[in-house]
This record gives sequence, C-alpha cells and structure tokens, in this order.
Amino acid sequence: MNLRRLSGLAAVVAAAGLAVASVQAAEACVDDTLPGRLADAPVRLCIEAKAGQPARYRLWLAGEVRISGDEPAARQGLGGDWYGHPLWLRCTGAGNLRRCDLTVDGEAAWNAELVLPR
Repeated sequence: MNLRRLSGLAAVVAAAGLAVASVQAAEACVDDTLPGRLADAPVRLCIEAKAGQPARYRLWLAGEVRISGDEPAARQGLGGDWYGHPLWLRCTGAGNLRRCDLTVDGEAAWNAELVLPR
C-alpha cells in the first residue's frame, strides 16, 4: 500500500470536511402580514448566520426580496422600495436577540423580534 498516496487522500478528505463546515449556515425567519393600509401584504424577515461572517438580513414583501444586507448595515438601516413606497429596515439588539423595525413611506409599519441562529 502506498502511504504517500493514502496521506494525500486523507488531506483531500480533511479539506473537503473543512469546506463543508465553513459553508454551513443557520437561518431564523418570521412570517407575518403588514397591518394598517398595507393589510394582508405578506412579509417575511430572515436572518442567516454563517460561522465567521456577519449575519445577513433579507426582507420579502409580497413574495419578493425588497431589502437585503449584512448586520453592520442593518444596524445603520437598510433601504428598499415597494412599488414606489420607500422602505427602511433597522435592526438592533445585543447577544442573540434582534429587534427589527420596518417603515413604509417614513411611517412605522411593522416590527419583529428574532433570535440570531447559531
């Protein structure tokens, strides 16, 4: 048996294991509908966490991604548009709890609390 070949194969298997581990992600989502004048519009907010990377936020309205960005930007505020209505999403929090507030046309429209996935 060729030990050099075996050690090369072991290195490939180990590298493949590291690659799989590095792309694993966890996601937490909240599904709801917008209240008020935008009633019945489905809204979905997800936070995706990957090891060693900032969490990523995505907000869907009526089945389409309208806002997307990473956690440092979400803390400052992320903008988007929904059929000419300006959207603004800002998420704050500490530890693994995040509170996200959505405004539409400059008015508070919706909020949610999510637990950051590990």
